[in-house]
Amino acid sequence: MFEKFDKALARLEDGSMIFLMAVAICLTFLQVVMRYVFSAPLYWAEEVVLYAIIVMSFVGISIGIRLGSHISVDLLDAIVPARYIPVLRIIAIALGILFALALVYFGGKLFLNTLERGQLSPALRIPVSAVYAIIPVSGFLSLFRYGYALAQLLQGKQIAASEENLRAM
Repeated sequence: MFEKFDKALARLEDGSMIFLMAVAICLTFLQVVMRYVFSAPLYWAEEVVLYAIIVMSFVGISIGIRLGSHISVDLLDAIVPARYIPVLRIIAIALGILFALALVYFGGKLFLNTLERGQLSPALRIPVSAVYAIIPVSGFLSLFRYGYALAQLLQGKQIAASEENLRAM
């Protein structure tokens, strides 16, 4: 069941990244054309691009966990005996889970605070809480990814390594 959810979530993450990147690129190009060719800039385009980049950054956290491409200290793998490497992986996952919990907790507080205040974005006039919602959502995505990685590790399966995933792309 986790495998199906993992694959569906991966498709959703990858699709959202492609869509948001396309929106950011197209709007940036359109903004340049409107500003310098027609002298009529789109007042809202920069804000949409900014929010798209913010969402891509937070979704990228989960994708990085899935692909095993976050920064790691490979030197420890070379120094530590092979039988202790799974322990290092468990420690790394535990630290990642703590970070994800912090995203959920503090991001949730930020979301609720801005929701309560009714703060609106300057150009689009949308609730800022809608943008901040990605922070706890990203935390939950990260919790799933780290939990899935921990389950794979405890079952003796290989966790995704960044070099393998980069070669596959």
